[in-house]
Amino acid sequence: MQNKLTSKGLLIWGVATLFFMYEFLLRTVLGTFEYPITSDFHLTPFTFALLSSTSFQVIYALMQLPAGWLCERFGLKLTLSSAAILCTLSVFGFLFSHTFGVAALFRITMGLGASFGWICVLVALYDWLPKSNIALLIGLSQLIGTLGPMISSGPIDSIARSSGDWRFVFHMLGIIGLVLTTLIVLFVKNNKAYTGPFQILKRPTSLNIGMLSIFKEVQVLYISLYSACSYFTLEYLSENSGKAFITMLGYDGSEAAYMLSLAWVGYALGCPFFGWVSDITNRRKPVMILASLLALVSMILILYCPLSKLLLTIAFFILGFGVSGQSIGFVIMAEQCSAQHRSTGLGFNNAVTMLFASCNAPFIGWVLSRLSGQSIPTLLHYQQALTITVIFLSLGFILSVFFIKETFCKSKKTPTVLMY
Repeated sequence: MQNKLTSKGLLIWGVATLFFMYEFLLRTVLGTFEYPITSDFHLTPFTFALLSSTSFQVIYALMQLPAGWLCERFGLKLTLSSAAILCTLSVFGFLFSHTFGVAALFRITMGLGASFGWICVLVALYDWLPKSNIALLIGLSQLIGTLGPMISSGPIDSIARSSGDWRFVFHMLGIIGLVLTTLIVLFVKNNKAYTGPFQILKRPTSLNIGMLSIFKEVQVLYISLYSACSYFTLEYLSENSGKAFITMLGYDGSEAAYMLSLAWVGYALGCPFFGWVSDITNRRKPVMILASLLALVSMILILYCPLSKLLLTIAFFILGFGVSGQSIGFVIMAEQCSAQHRSTGLGFNNAVTMLFASCNAPFIGWVLSRLSGQSIPTLLHYQQALTITVIFLSLGFILSVFFIKETFCKSKKTPTVLMY
């Protein structure tokens, strides 16, 4: 087991996490430019959700299991560098798109490259960093990654309000992608199955065997559904109707962007906090229950209660803080799966989360379009449509209380095992 913290390991993990932050930014950035992109491509709320969420997230979700297997098969360096190249080319392709079909195609390939981001972070983390505080390290990884949507809701939103030139932003994102690709090629290395002074020798299992092994465990399904139900609300508000909903409450675009950005700040701080609490208490389940309850209560207050600006801002922060409890889902999933199928299990968790979002984002957009008809949606229409998010958060809370079992993680050194 890798128990020492090294500068080389930190560098590799850091570069992988930077790419995760980049793909996280690509995932949410279209929500910042909802109005100009809708105008340029002549979209409705439903078709914008298809472009912003579904076209990206369906392929992102479907690739999570293959991504974990490919990373096991070909190594971290080749997998991550290929993903970065694909993302960068897709950003430039989207930049020069002028029709919905072409834009959707490059959004799909963008999601294909991005699908390797989080899996590669987890592989870098498990291969190169100490395991004794794994929940905290996963939380820190998500904190860094969350800077992506925070940048989308903050600095990029300022550009959107000042010029509305989303193509200029995508030009800059393409250049950043080129820089990241160079960093990955130069610094990322493979450290396959490192265990201190020993190397684990094993044949890579097939993808089908890995999938069958995790599908036999009902806890895997419960954990994945918990992660999906918890995470969906925050991502949907950032990618789609969150900004429009907040403006219906009487706030301008900059105030709406600030509140969404603060929700991601809450998420960023909550990930390492809940990871730290989970590690020092050796308990996962109570942390998941508390986080789910915070997210559910805050979303109810945001939707249905006439809050002051200060209280609404605090509610968005608590929403993000509570949603961050889904990061424990990755920890408990890793503990649920055997070592040889850990990447597949983590990929499955991410796949369910993203597939859940890709299906339900256009569903909420469709409900909103049906409620408003040919007119502009009102506050009541948004409240009715977003009630779906409250239902999902309630389901996540129920799963954490009644269905998910504690893993009773012990931060002890495990014996080295040679597998042939």
